[in-house]
Amino acid sequence: MNLIQSLLIFLSFGAINAQFITGDISPDKFREGLNSLRRKYAKQYNVPNMHELIWSKDLVNILEPLVWGANWPLHITWRYAALNYTETASSKIETEVNDFLKKPPEEISKAMESSAISSMKRMELFNPLQRFIGCTPKPEGRSTRKIIVCLIGTEGKFTIFDSTGQSTSIPGSESHKRYTNKDGLCVPNNETEESYYGHPEDIIESVNQIREEYSKKFNVPNVHQLIWSEDFLKILKDMDRDNGFKGACVTWRYVHIDTSNKGSIKNELSTFFEKSDVEKRLFVRNNSDSTLDSLEFLNPLQKFIACSRNSNTHRFICLLGTEGKFTMFDYSHKSNEIPGSNCQKRYKNDSGVCVAINSEEESYFGRQSDFMSDINQIRRRYAKEYRVPNMHALTWSNELAEVLDPLGMTDVRDQAKETWRYGAINTYDNSIYQIEVDVTRFFEMNRTAKKLDIESSSDKTTMNKLEFLNPLQKTIACGRKEDEGITYVICLMGPEGNFTIFDTTFQSQLAAGSKCHEGYYNEDGLCIVQIPTQEPIIDYRKMAEEERNKALTEEPEPEPLLENHGNGISLSYLFVFLLANLIFNI
Repeated sequence: MNLIQSLLIFLSFGAINAQFITGDISPDKFREGLNSLRRKYAKQYNVPNMHELIWSKDLVNILEPLVWGANWPLHITWRYAALNYTETASSKIETEVNDFLKKPPEEISKAMESSAISSMKRMELFNPLQRFIGCTPKPEGRSTRKIIVCLIGTEGKFTIFDSTGQSTSIPGSESHKRYTNKDGLCVPNNETEESYYGHPEDIIESVNQIREEYSKKFNVPNVHQLIWSEDFLKILKDMDRDNGFKGACVTWRYVHIDTSNKGSIKNELSTFFEKSDVEKRLFVRNNSDSTLDSLEFLNPLQKFIACSRNSNTHRFICLLGTEGKFTMFDYSHKSNEIPGSNCQKRYKNDSGVCVAINSEEESYFGRQSDFMSDINQIRRRYAKEYRVPNMHALTWSNELAEVLDPLGMTDVRDQAKETWRYGAINTYDNSIYQIEVDVTRFFEMNRTAKKLDIESSSDKTTMNKLEFLNPLQKTIACGRKEDEGITYVICLMGPEGNFTIFDTTFQSQLAAGSKCHEGYYNEDGLCIVQIPTQEPIIDYRKMAEEERNKALTEEPEPEPLLENHGNGISLSYLFVFLLANLIFNI
């Protein structure tokens, strides 16, 4: 029995396995035979990127409902080939491939152009970039005769290797990531982790490439490169997908995709940009409170991403943050901005995209130091806007941090309202936006409504984001805590156990920062703690020691040469006297 017949018998059972059938050839010999031929051609023609084909049940599921001979979907992530089950894989297929490869390059190019949206027949099995295959029998027309139809993915475009024999590349030297060279063939490191629908690592690479393309195409100044976030991934894995994505649209948004394939994502984006301007605006407006599908990948302010595959639907779900509000760039083609020219702090322009200077130091939850600056910035702003005379700057307290560290959320609620209160934010990053969203609702109430709101919340342990604007609080400490499966940043603020809010009626006649507590001074409307000064202590013992060391290490100055001019004059007179005596004696 030949290999194709073995495959046909096997496919009637539904899935490939290693079991031998009635003593004949093992069904998976078909795939092994193809991969053997792929390795042979890789070594014969020095093909650097010929990949081993992996059997894909996902491709089989796509293939099964398709009717052979009908109009098939446009090829985006797969192509197809039909095989006669009476042919022998190792002979018929190889013979046809050899005949094709002997053709002149011009004839090969012409054949590829004419088959761009159809099939290159058995040559499809030797596209070096394809990594997955799935086959099933299909009736040929109205007859009882059947053929084997195979889908090969994930490439929707046919690619052939250099068949001129002039390639000097090393077979298997340009493997896909997570693949290694094994005797000229690119083989997966872990076959079970590979899928036709892709891998999370592939998604971030595809999306960042797309973001860079659109940044340059539309002159977007602030498209940021996405960073994979393990914190995000934990949130995603712990998420109860039946709760309507609780927490979405605050510091993250989400998107469902079928595959990590770049071409598939770009195809979905094309459907948006083909809409009229009115249709585009309506689409964004109607879906901004949930998800805008693949358009979410183009939000320029998002900086983090994590994706996982739903085991039930086999679709990927990705979270993007830290922006909960959807932002779209100017797609009118009228922007004169320089791509990558308006990056956030700690990011720099790299080929039109804002790239983190040190991605390892960036986190979905943000930086504590940035948060401290942001929280005091918003306290100063409200102090000046509402003329709050006693809005104090918050300083980090290690003592409060020690109190918070061992507490669970139940403990936090039970112990609050004595010498500290607490508030919750989703991340350190973008904290100003988070607080503003919550407090704006309160500030827009009339006086009676505000009073009733505070009174109705008196039994609660926190006033939520309003806690961050209690003017009498002076110290703060924060840490991550889980509450009902969601991770928050919980902040303790002291020393006040009672909630106090400033006059929000705009009727205050006091100057911001005019009534700071003792030990604080007014700095542009905010009461800043005074740093105690200390008189410098003169350490004479240390000074003496330094002088001794200096004397030991410095070379002594050379003594000056002194000339005795007085002796010089006396000797000259003596010489004249002796000379005169000598002359007269003669």
